[in-house]
Amino acid sequence: MRSYAREVAFCKIYAYSISGHFDDDLSQFERDKLSEEDVQFATTLAKGVVEQKENLDQIVSNFANGFKLSRIYKPDLAALEMAIWEMTNGDAPKPVVINEAVSIVKKYSTEKSVGFVNGILAAYLRSAK
Repeated sequence: MRSYAREVAFCKIYAYSISGHFDDDLSQFERDKLSEEDVQFATTLAKGVVEQKENLDQIVSNFANGFKLSRIYKPDLAALEMAIWEMTNGDAPKPVVINEAVSIVKKYSTEKSVGFVNGILAAYLRSAK
């Protein structure tokens, strides 16, 4: 299921943002919820974000008016990076990517973060048209 695969990728991206170390070991996740395609998707998504982190952070910074990157909660930043990478490189409809990122933020961050993440991603989507 792609939703769970995105959640797995988010966790790997968030862990990277805390530790500065990335590995593609997914053994700590519920593998019965991941097909081989989902594993590949989650790994590609997480690696893509890690490899393009500087560029993604610049994009977030451009759309986060009045917020320095250092002030953005790490879970929010990880969700933003992931969604922007997927909207740029993935094949899922962009509104689906935004909804998935917002769902992840609802689960892992604060109530106020939902509107913040949704607003940045919506602005990014509008600018990309």
